[in-house]
Amino acid sequence: MKILVTGGAGYLGSVLIPKLLVRGHRVRVFDIGYFGVDHLRSLGSKIELIRDDIRSLCKDKRFSKELVRGCDCIIHLAAISNDPSAELYPELTMDVNFESTRALAEVARSKKIKFIFSSSCSVYGKAKGEAGEYSPLRPLTVYAASKVKSEKVLKEMSDRSWSAIILRNGTLFGYSSRMRFDLVVNIFSLYSTLYNEIKIFCRGKQWRPFLHVSDCAQAFVYFAEKNRCLYNCYNIANENLKVADVAKVFKKINPRLRISYLKTRNQDNRDYRVSTKRMKKEGFSPKLNIEFGAQQMAEAIASGLIQDPESIYYRNAKWLGELTHIGSKEPKEIVTLMEILSKVHSV
Repeated sequence: MKILVTGGAGYLGSVLIPKLLVRGHRVRVFDIGYFGVDHLRSLGSKIELIRDDIRSLCKDKRFSKELVRGCDCIIHLAAISNDPSAELYPELTMDVNFESTRALAEVARSKKIKFIFSSSCSVYGKAKGEAGEYSPLRPLTVYAASKVKSEKVLKEMSDRSWSAIILRNGTLFGYSSRMRFDLVVNIFSLYSTLYNEIKIFCRGKQWRPFLHVSDCAQAFVYFAEKNRCLYNCYNIANENLKVADVAKVFKKINPRLRISYLKTRNQDNRDYRVSTKRMKKEGFSPKLNIEFGAQQMAEAIASGLIQDPESIYYRNAKWLGELTHIGSKEPKEIVTLMEILSKVHSV
């Protein structure tokens, strides 16, 4: 298949693309490159890279049609990702995460192109017991609200002739060539390896559904290749654990680890675990648990595979915060800015 991957240079996309290539798919990557694209350049002619602002889809229908030309499937990952990043620029978040999703889905629907949308289990907000795909959605952040709005419009657009597939991903962790250290397991990996210490806010009683980034990428491959699906929405996760229990996994790996608990004014009210019955009924099951991911990340940091791991470059919100007034710039200006900043970072 010819597959368009939006956000293909991101944390998840960078793991997904090699998996698609190994399976013999042709890949077109669309990404503005907020965090650089140099890690994809090694793929060379194996991928077609288009570097532009996703908001262009809302402004130019001809651009949208040209972007999807020849494609059999669209995997839509592009988004202002995670809660702190979304809170920095709420209006930009809605434009990128919702308006652009609607615009891309409209052109996909008109051409009957398979459309797989990357959502998040954070749409559940705070849930009692295990949340299923039928459970009430209680978004507590701008990021989660943007995903709920996107899901709603995708479901409204779906009919017997075309239907989007929605994958609600758990909290990701694990190594990627475009690393992030603003995800709880990855943060714990960083500080347990460098400082033998983990700090937990709010006693760590919050539940989260966790998912290795490689398993998440594999899920998108699986659903892209599947001809017919039983449902149009799936929770994709492996382990439901409390944050404090995740810390215990690191204590097992590093017996010298110190675990401290901190009070904070900004309490995290998100607390959810999910059911994965639909996912398993469809035939997909993740394989990599937190203990594997924690060991993998610790070794990557200790061996120097990840250079300068404390750089703000690996923290979405802090890096975007450095890009002053980014939301007010024109798309071409942003691309130029990203090129300059990525070169500076690579020096």
